[in-house]
Amino acid sequence: MSRLLARSLIGALALVLAAVVPAGAEPRFDSGAGLPTVGDFVAITLDGTSQLTTAEIAPFVVIDDTNSNAGWNVTLEVPTLQNGTGADCSTGATSSIPTSTLSMNPPVVTPADQSTSIDGGAGYGYIDFTRPQKIVIADAGHGAGQYVVSPQIMKLPLASNLRAGSYCTQATIAITSGP
Repeated sequence: MSRLLARSLIGALALVLAAVVPAGAEPRFDSGAGLPTVGDFVAITLDGTSQLTTAEIAPFVVIDDTNSNAGWNVTLEVPTLQNGTGADCSTGATSSIPTSTLSMNPPVVTPADQSTSIDGGAGYGYIDFTRPQKIVIADAGHGAGQYVVSPQIMKLPLASNLRAGSYCTQATIAITSGP
């Protein structure tokens, strides 16, 4: 039996916004509540059949105190998993797992405090995170305040003919002004 080590399937998380963004300048993740983090995929034993592995993204808080009414969006990107090394796992890679079938149901978005309204904001689910997908959108004229975003479990179907080994990629969760 071969074993697919999922411990490092998603090994690195890159955030687009730097921690040096001054409060009120842009919508941002609340670093005090914990930045978004992508967990490891559940390890599976390859047995010649198609299988499913899952990973979780920890809940996180979005703060919009910009007074711009521009809205904001949170994106998730998970490129192809590879069995190499380096920042993008491509150095020396000999095998890959496409993430075009990776899926996640819409995140649950709730107000983080009494003064925040959920109107004009919603979570969205997708299949295929090979390019950034907007998983949460606060429409223009909305989104002011603090929101808890609770992503759903990411599901990755695995083909029956995968090569055993450890695979990784660099997932990106970002927040941007505008819907």
